[in-house]
Amino acid sequence: MINRTFDTIGRVLDRATDLAVVAFAAWTVVYHLGLLTEPPTWGLLLAWLGVGVLLGGLYAWRLTRPSQARDRVTDPDPARPPLGYWAFAAITAGAVAGTVAGVHQAGPPWWIVWVAGSLSVAATAVMFVLARGVPPEEPAVSEDRVSKGTARADGFGLPPVLVAAGCAIGSLFLVNTDGDDAFFVSRSVWTAAHGHAPTRDAVFTQGAVPPIAGEPPVSSLEVLVGALARPLGVPAASLLWYVVLPAAVFLAVWALWRLVREWAPRRALACFAVAVVYLLWSGESFGSMGAFHMPRMWQGKAMLVSVLVPLLYVYLTRWAERRSTAALGLAVATGVAATGLSSTAVLLVPLVVAAVAGPMLVTGRVRTGLTATAVLAYPVGAGLLVTILHLGGDGTMVEGEAAGPAATYSAVLLAGTLGVLGGCALYLGPWLTRPGAPALIAGGVAAVATVLFVDGVLGFIGSSTGAGPVMWRTLWVVPAPVLVGLLAATALPAGAARRIRARVPTAVPWTAAGAVPAVLLGGLVVAGGVPVWSQDAGTLVEDQPSWKAVTGQLRTARVVVKAAEPGGTVLMPQRYMRTVPFFGIGVNAVNPNTHQLEMLGASETFTADRRLLTELVLPGREAKPTAVQVRGALDRVDVTVACAFRRDAAALRLIAAAGYGERFEVGRLSCLRRGRG
Repeated sequence: MINRTFDTIGRVLDRATDLAVVAFAAWTVVYHLGLLTEPPTWGLLLAWLGVGVLLGGLYAWRLTRPSQARDRVTDPDPARPPLGYWAFAAITAGAVAGTVAGVHQAGPPWWIVWVAGSLSVAATAVMFVLARGVPPEEPAVSEDRVSKGTARADGFGLPPVLVAAGCAIGSLFLVNTDGDDAFFVSRSVWTAAHGHAPTRDAVFTQGAVPPIAGEPPVSSLEVLVGALARPLGVPAASLLWYVVLPAAVFLAVWALWRLVREWAPRRALACFAVAVVYLLWSGESFGSMGAFHMPRMWQGKAMLVSVLVPLLYVYLTRWAERRSTAALGLAVATGVAATGLSSTAVLLVPLVVAAVAGPMLVTGRVRTGLTATAVLAYPVGAGLLVTILHLGGDGTMVEGEAAGPAATYSAVLLAGTLGVLGGCALYLGPWLTRPGAPALIAGGVAAVATVLFVDGVLGFIGSSTGAGPVMWRTLWVVPAPVLVGLLAATALPAGAARRIRARVPTAVPWTAAGAVPAVLLGGLVVAGGVPVWSQDAGTLVEDQPSWKAVTGQLRTARVVVKAAEPGGTVLMPQRYMRTVPFFGIGVNAVNPNTHQLEMLGASETFTADRRLLTELVLPGREAKPTAVQVRGALDRVDVTVACAFRRDAAALRLIAAAGYGERFEVGRLSCLRRGRG
């Protein structure tokens, strides 16, 4: 009875996840159509509701159809042939490539990675082609086997639900500030305050200048949050961080579990446990999978890599394995939803599709592979429209060059112990997953990653697309947590397994033989990783759910903004100014983010004035601008309240000389109001 209840809960959560993807895809389409006429957000919500009712009716109608008509299995994929010379070459070369990738900072040349990786991919491809003539094998009889993507003995289980809920709750207490939040959160705040989607700058001004270059208004997530916050009468940031964040974290953990169930040949719970540990201890880098999970899931790009990439692999695996039209439709909807989360989808979704379609074409499944490319239609089409219409400010180009493959690997798949595990799991993936479609797709992932590892490829793609500074995100094509988790499915030698099982009571449901790989892997990850909640990962742990800003800085900024004149601008040290877009309605900060300031389509004077004022109140800066420069910049930027650290006497004197008085103290700052004469 208990297992049946958990199975029911799991099926409900699976369907809820699918519906969430479809619902957000529908919102994205409605929002993009709305960009043509710029209707009020209440109109967008009504249109979305109408589309939702239609889709809900279609979904209910589908459920009434005979089950045999859904998810029909056709032409089951063959098993892998017995291990031979090609398999030995693939595994050996892959282990070399993965190990060198993880320790390359210690001296081994990077070319070994992509050369050995290419050999591994080529040998694996030969094995796939040879396997076309091998008859399917009978599923292994095991108490924890996974058949057709569903963990039978493991069931859906209580642990994944508890882990997902625990991570969701834990995310409320973690604060890991990010300069990009000034842009993302300001869009939600603007939408909630004005009832319209922002199409111009909402960070530095009240729409007085074009938006940030390279950030076209195709992302629909922030507008949805603001559109919902407006009728609810709650701050947009509160809705984002207290509701959307934990919900997204829960979905991300559940998506991880779904992909594990789909790919794992055995011991799904053990694989899931290792995958979660990998996520939670991969906080050493800004670009790791863990960094974009619990600490930063409110950003669209974090939801893209943590929720939609695993789900896209789930749906495409089901399409490749079962020819399920429902799975293909969900994959297409995922491509639409990805476009509404982040412009990174234009780069990332094609790579995922290539990892799936490529092996299908190589092994003769031409129709299956070509049909999978339907997922590309929306994200690629949106990217082309943005390029043609020049929607991203003065252009869609982002200044900067792509990092090299070695630096990119260290940023995303990490270095040291976790880097070695991730690299080996990448190339051993085809031999760790279930035979058939999962193994083919894992091989495709390794092939795509190997191409990206070749020197010059990232730079070429970055210069061609104008996405050089964010090319490191292309390695999100590798579902690293799942692949590392699948290492726990490694079968022990038969003799060792029998000896261990003989010493374990038969009443123990999860045998010690199955636990050994998971325990060893978990220990390695914990020993070599950095927890995402640690200070080493740049994270603060609050004693209560809180906004994603340092509490003292946020409190100080609120007092300063309240003292400012409506429509004016406030000046503070930048650590305080970066919080103003989270709540400032009608009041802006001089410079919440210098990087974004440089990307604005504004005049040189606009940028120079804000840069000068930022340097004026920069702590520890001895060289100050002249009184004339300060007065002119304060006047042109329309600063109504200017603050500096109390010990920064030089900055405070220059501000006072520009006609500012009515001094008041707040936190560590001294502030002066603009004269009213």
